[in-house]
Amino acid sequence: MTMKTHLFIALSLLSVPALAADEKSPLEITADKALEWNQTDKTYIARGKAVATQGTLTVKADLLTAHYAGKDGNSSDITLLTADGNVTLSTATDVATGDKVVYDLITGQAVLSGTRPKIVKDGKDTLEADKISVWTKNNLLDHAEADGNVVIVNGEQKATGNKATYNATTNLAELIGQVKVTQGPNLLEGDKAEVDLTNHVSKMTSAGSSQRVKGVFFTHSQQKN
Repeated sequence: MTMKTHLFIALSLLSVPALAADEKSPLEITADKALEWNQTDKTYIARGKAVATQGTLTVKADLLTAHYAGKDGNSSDITLLTADGNVTLSTATDVATGDKVVYDLITGQAVLSGTRPKIVKDGKDTLEADKISVWTKNNLLDHAEADGNVVIVNGEQKATGNKATYNATTNLAELIGQVKVTQGPNLLEGDKAEVDLTNHVSKMTSAGSSQRVKGVFFTHSQQKN
């Protein structure tokens, strides 16, 4: 049996609404190998299957580093969390993965990078890109921005583009730049697309450029041939 090392950081987190579902609850950090508290650098470092949890938000990684503010240990509000290696950031409904995550607890922004960062929404819809930034609110995904080789999969529909934004409240994604939306053999092409992930509706526009919007559709009999 592996004995995990625990560190309960009972800090005043009133200034970090991004991570606090219950502002009075402590941030709990566990690790298989070691926990280090560096008062000079103002960091907590967890090594080996490290996990940071508060409320319904959890960050897992091979290495976790929590940076805190304060002078002479009188105040220890955690302001930044960096995660390296096999990173998973999860809320009650969504999961984001990447090789590295830098999470600003003041703004609620988490930047995912490495080999194809990915968000899985409600266990089904996915967003992948070279780089993804997510913002949390009340420990839930609020919105996201994706840059570079963006791929969104919604049921049987797949949308690709250079960049994308996602709004969790409306469940709408907007793709920009060399956009393609496919479902089976059917294809839409244009400069810009809005994808309604709830109703599975995609709207393609030309974004005011000279390029025309294009659609290629196959009948049922053509698909069978």
